Amino acid sequence: MIRAVATDVDGTITNYRDELYLEAIIAIRKLEREGIPVILCSGNALCVLKGLARYIGCTGPTVSENGAVVEYKANMRILGRRGIARQVVDELKRIYGQNIVESWSNRFRFVDLAIRRTIDIGKVQEVVSKFEGVKVIDSNFAYHITDRNVDKGKGLIRALKFLGIEPEEVTGIGDSITDLEMLGVCGYKAVVANADPRLKEAADFVSDKEFGLGFADIVERLLSMKRSK
Repeated sequence: MIRAVATDVDGTITNYRDELYLEAIIAIRKLEREGIPVILCSGNALCVLKGLARYIGCTGPTVSENGAVVEYKANMRILGRRGIARQVVDELKRIYGQNIVESWSNRFRFVDLAIRRTIDIGKVQEVVSKFEGVKVIDSNFAYHITDRNVDKGKGLIRALKFLGIEPEEVTGIGDSITDLEMLGVCGYKAVVANADPRLKEAADFVSDKEFGLGFADIVERLLSMKRSK
């Protein structure tokens, strides 16, 4: 039984130009009308995700900063260590100077800091390795530097406690390696056609459509499965 849908944002309901698909918005509203709350799980900052959820019509919690921040109805939980990523970014700036470009949203972040993909990730990993308990993940949109113990799967589990829903009752939808842990805790796993091959291997269903069109395709499949029971 599907009681909630957890979805990534960038590359799943948007394209690589950060453009939302209208088809994806319509699909989310179909789920909500069926009583299935949608949980946005993203590397974006909380303020971005909350605004997006409100105007799209998602009623589930939000999981932001790749699982580090979970919020529902003004109740917020921070799962990672604050300030740890700032030390790494400052060191990267010291070494690489203006080649390190921070996301505009970093001033609103609590744990995870994002930088543009302007240098090879190997160089970032080399600096990250000097700091204990830190990791870098590549979302294909940015490099995210965060607490090693944080991931979307742990964030989603915390979000589901707000709703009283078990992970096996959730469908997870994603595209990038940052979604792997999120999909891992979900009872049903689906990915869009542009997904990382590692996600496709783990998925129960792979849409033959990309980005938001793939998301809409997956939702239609879910709703058909629900109606056939």
